[in-house]
Amino acid sequence: MLKRFLTIGLLAAGVISVSGCAVLLVGAGAGGTALWQGGKVISEETVTRDRAVAAVKSAFKARKITLTDEVKKTEVTQLRGEDAAHRKVAVDCFETGKKAVRVEIRVGMGEQDPAQALLTDIKRRL
Repeated sequence: MLKRFLTIGLLAAGVISVSGCAVLLVGAGAGGTALWQGGKVISEETVTRDRAVAAVKSAFKARKITLTDEVKKTEVTQLRGEDAAHRKVAVDCFETGKKAVRVEIRVGMGEQDPAQALLTDIKRRL
């Protein structure tokens, strides 16, 4: 277990030093790992894209985020909304496999705390 943590830590340090872009590991949950990168929270989940989109819509409703646009393309469903503080909310659900998605969340100008809170709500609904 310790060896695994050290390996993950070294890999994370290597990514940070090589990429020039600060990548911060936010945390790991039972459903996937969340990553903060470039103003977005990114999480890999083992569900279908349709299930992820349904969870996003349910979380939007619970958080009183008005859904303003939904676009479904071949590999991604994009959901756009606006929260009570009039911040723009963008969630992209990329299909990475038959039962695997990457969820990317951006709130406002790349605010981490509200994006992480939205991800937590989405994960609860998966």
